[in-house]
Amino acid sequence: MTTAIESALKDLDNVFPAGEDGFYYQGQELAGKECKEVPAFQGIDTLHKLYAVLRQSWKAETAYRSCQGEWIPTDPSYGQCAITAMLVYDMFGGSIHRIRVEGGGTHYFNKIDGHYVDLTREQFDLYDIPVKYESNEKMNREYCGKNPDTKARYHQLQRNMIKFLRDKNSGDIAGL
Repeated sequence: MTTAIESALKDLDNVFPAGEDGFYYQGQELAGKECKEVPAFQGIDTLHKLYAVLRQSWKAETAYRSCQGEWIPTDPSYGQCAITAMLVYDMFGGSIHRIRVEGGGTHYFNKIDGHYVDLTREQFDLYDIPVKYESNEKMNREYCGKNPDTKARYHQLQRNMIKFLRDKNSGDIAGL
């Protein structure tokens, strides 16, 4: 019997890391970093497990509004940076940061234990858009969740994660 977490991790075997460094995300050296226990996210106890479940949970509906029409499953992190940075902060602590990227948009990511962590870096790696984490602006968590749309997308991402964990685990238990 395979758990939802094991299934999500196995699915990473089919994903080619887009980064020049061979990593799926910025900060992968902290892959084994443990997080606060969140009962609703049973089994997600490390950064890497969170990333694997996020890849299953990011959807067009959780992407930034202007990105939703262009969102595709093969680039699931597209438009997911703010809500992902909030979730990483809530589970691992550290801080949230913002930069301007090529083309004028903004991008959110985290800093944990002195390392930049960007679980949505892939959206830039796939298109060879450079992301320079210095200089950045440290952001207040409350600011990130203040926008009603961002807050709604954050809660939808949480629901997607819970649904993935519940459905996959109950499907395996039922022998499906």
